[in-house]
Amino acid sequence: MKTICIMNLKGGVGKTVTADNVAAILAADHGKRVLLIDADHQGNTSRFFLLEEMIVSTLRDILAGDSEPYWPENVYSTGHVGLEIIPADMALAELDTAPERDPRAVWRLRSFLEAVAEDDAYDYTIIDMPPAFSLAARAALAAADEVIVPIKLDAFSVYGMAELLRQVRAMNRVNPNLTLAGVLVTMWHNADIVTQAERVLRSGSFPVFKTVIRRTDRVDESTFQRQPLVVYSPRSAACVDYRAMVREYLERGADCGQEV
Repeated sequence: MKTICIMNLKGGVGKTVTADNVAAILAADHGKRVLLIDADHQGNTSRFFLLEEMIVSTLRDILAGDSEPYWPENVYSTGHVGLEIIPADMALAELDTAPERDPRAVWRLRSFLEAVAEDDAYDYTIIDMPPAFSLAARAALAAADEVIVPIKLDAFSVYGMAELLRQVRAMNRVNPNLTLAGVLVTMWHNADIVTQAERVLRSGSFPVFKTVIRRTDRVDESTFQRQPLVVYSPRSAACVDYRAMVREYLERGADCGQEV
């Protein structure tokens, strides 16, 4: 089982959309068994796939040590074949404000996923990360194999890459196997500033996916309909692009990430 964090410390870059659609495409197009984890206390991925009244146990319970060792109680069906989810809600943020920090919390997701891997229930775990270096983020990076960084081509996002990579690099001390699978350009449109920023990004020392995700209103529509693009609008530009990005990722094969 490979675990991939979809991460950017800046909001509004298509992080959740990327996590949700990559997970859905891996399941729908490639027959992969996918576990999607919402590690963002805002819970957007959870609300996308689940009704609020369905949620009893969340990622917070795993990190707090309230759910071990029986892991299936934390996993919910999304209604899409091959795709299941561990949700999150605002209770996840309480772990960052607790008066006494539990030093074991950052390791619990790793232990949880190791138990999942032994059960051979999934091929991929996709983690929708928060736009902050929270306890949940550190726990996810401690458990992950790779990081994919969605980026919207503006100056703040491009310049913020250095800080993001610095934070991820710090996690190599506890997870030396963590690599950068690549940076993914999202919300691409044909404008001079976008093409200029893309050239700057691709001239850097880190890997960038050849595929870019084009901007389209279908993405926002799909969030209201609570359906991944492969279901809601399979012919839309963004869905075509996300499918191409997943194919690009899979065709590169294993061990293709770059040290951060």
